This record gives sequence, structure tokens and C-alpha cells, in this order.
Amino acid sequence: MNRRGSRRRSVGEYVAVTVGGAVGAALRYEVWTWRASPRWLLVSTFGVNVFGCLVVGAALGYLWGRPAPIARAGVFGLACGFTTFSLYAFHAVTHRGAWNSIVYLLATPVAALVAMALGAAITRPRPGSTR
Repeated sequence: MNRRGSRRRSVGEYVAVTVGGAVGAALRYEVWTWRASPRWLLVSTFGVNVFGCLVVGAALGYLWGRPAPIARAGVFGLACGFTTFSLYAFHAVTHRGAWNSIVYLLATPVAALVAMALGAAITRPRPGSTR
């Protein structure tokens, strides 16, 4: 444990989260490229998010209370590489305090959509500009 009370992570945990993230990202890319249509991108993203939450919930439920930091790191990496929504849902259901969870659940997608629109507006070429 360090001065802040958290324990040091092992090299194995970092390797597990890195490999898990790479595998998750590759799987997500594979699903997205099965078809080339805007509708498929929405359907596949929805499916990836729901399936990712199911996998993370099952894995974390199985690992609950077990000393398995490397397995937990691998699941974390896989889930975050495959879908970030699963981590969002995980935080919402494991946060202490129902009201904080509700605010988090509602504020996150709203803030994310506003940020996405703002980012696009800032970088979008202006009419008549040359880029």
C-alpha cells in the first residue's frame, strides 16, 4: 500500500488490461466492419454496448470477493476496449448513494452529447473557408 491507501498494481495486471483492451478493440472493430451502412453502425453499437454490459456483469459477479486482480484487470481492459458503456453502467450500479447514481446516469449521456456537438461545432469548417 502507498501513502494514499491504494495498493501497487502488478506488471501482470498492466499486461492483462493492455491485452484485454487490444482484444476488445479488435472485436469491436470486427463487428463494426461486418456491414457498411449507417444503420448497421447504430445497431452494432447498441448490441456491443448491451453485450459488453452482460459480459462485464457476469465476469465481475463471478469475481466478486475473489482475490483475482489479474483476471479483473483483463475483464476491465476487454470491456473498455470493446465498449466503454459497460464501465459507465458498472460505475452507476456500484456507486454508493442512489441519488448520485441517478444524477450520474442522466448527466453523463447529456453532457457527452453536448460535448460531442460542441467539439464538432468548434472543428467544423466554416462556410467559405478553405481547408
